[in-house]
Amino acid sequence: MGVHTARLSARTTQTRTGTAPPPRAFDTARHPARGTGGTGRADLVGAAAAPRKNLGLRLFLEEARPSVQFIFLMRFLTGAVLAAGGGFSGLGASVVVPGAGWTLATLFTYGINGVCDVHEDLVNRTGRPIARGELAPGTAAAWTWLCAVGSVAAMLSTGSALLTTYDLLFLLLGYAYSAAPFQLKRTAAGASGSVLLMGLLTYAAGWTAAGRTLPTGTDLAVACAMSLWMAAVGAVTKDFSHVAGDAAAGRRSSVTAWGDTTARFVAAAGALVVAGGFATVAALRPAPLGPAAAALLCGAVTVAVLCRTTRGDAARARTPYRAFMVTQYLVHLAVFTALVRPTP
Repeated sequence: MGVHTARLSARTTQTRTGTAPPPRAFDTARHPARGTGGTGRADLVGAAAAPRKNLGLRLFLEEARPSVQFIFLMRFLTGAVLAAGGGFSGLGASVVVPGAGWTLATLFTYGINGVCDVHEDLVNRTGRPIARGELAPGTAAAWTWLCAVGSVAAMLSTGSALLTTYDLLFLLLGYAYSAAPFQLKRTAAGASGSVLLMGLLTYAAGWTAAGRTLPTGTDLAVACAMSLWMAAVGAVTKDFSHVAGDAAAGRRSSVTAWGDTTARFVAAAGALVVAGGFATVAALRPAPLGPAAAALLCGAVTVAVLCRTTRGDAARARTPYRAFMVTQYLVHLAVFTALVRPTP
């Protein structure tokens, strides 16, 4: 006991005097650099604290980005509510299991992204659990694959071949986006194309879970507009604050491939075009789509302005992406509000 106390006292003294030894690095042999050939990874990973030895479920959920998980669930529910036609009261219990299965699929997608992006997240200082050294990549990977298995099991239990197919396609895209040998995230086209398809699949799974095989015009309007919003706006604005990590990983993202000025112009123009197109469609169906179209137009103008005003401001580089995210929430809430009907 005395030896342990002496060691602890020595470590405390070292920390206070600035002479503490560096934290233990991750095992770079087990977790090689991705897209960098291993160059510089040991130094970067060594800056992270040693992972804690626990099951890490809470940290895994944090790594998978709860705000993104929730918006994917909102997309799924929007597809289901639109298909039911009577708001949430029109949904049956049959939506619960597919909804849980889809959530597990999105947890897999963002979990595998965190496992594969350790190097980039350290460079970008994202502050997520793996980059902080609080969650071991191996632990995160275990939870990731458990989510994938649970997702497939949930969809199989529904007896719907179509839902199971959508789920498998989503899982495949999620893996191909982040992991070798595909790494679709390495190019701007690959990143945007992936999120476009993942968005469409999510809405399709929602309306299929609610009992509709083919979408209505309203279903398609929302699904296409918000999936394009993901691809043309979200996939580009997220790059503004990730330039250093993308460059270090050798990615040809929107900013590293096109330059900051062009990327910001593309994001701003994409936001306005998508919102304008959705507003045009909504003019033909004002009852369910009018409020959502108004929310998207306001969000698009905000994103466009921020793309211009945050240029060269590293502290606000992520602000356009945050505006993109808030807009998504507001649009889906507007759809829910428009479709909710009082229960008789």
